[in-house]
Amino acid sequence: MKRLLQKSLPFAVLLVGLSYADSFAHQKARKPAQTISITGTYKYVLNSLDVLELPDQRVRINFSGFWPNDRKRVETRSVGNFDETVPLKGRTAVVKPKYGDKDCEIRLAFKATAVFVAQEGYQCGFGFNVEADGTYRKVSSKPPDLPTADPD
Repeated sequence: MKRLLQKSLPFAVLLVGLSYADSFAHQKARKPAQTISITGTYKYVLNSLDVLELPDQRVRINFSGFWPNDRKRVETRSVGNFDETVPLKGRTAVVKPKYGDKDCEIRLAFKATAVFVAQEGYQCGFGFNVEADGTYRKVSSKPPDLPTADPD
């Protein structure tokens, strides 16, 4: 009898362990996936993005950029901005500000607590040396207070 218990005990422990692991896996699988809204305010030193997620997979993005983009006291700063509503594909948005005949594309890749911004082209209509590039950290999830669009 002792020998039978010694042989069957590891098998019983294995079954109990598998049963526990299986029930734990089912509990995890039943939890609904949480989607994190991209709405909020993002900062990269002095540059900022106000983002408002809209219905129908669209997003309104308000950018304010500065050069030099640092906290040093300077006499003058160059500035640039845009306020665009664009499609949101997955968690990526592309803004193409219209300025002159030159191409400008700003790609925004949203993550849980940040947005990675890459600018292609330098004729975006911003002030001298102002660029949107950077890793912007989410500082607020509150919907931004954006101005209403002009009726033009």
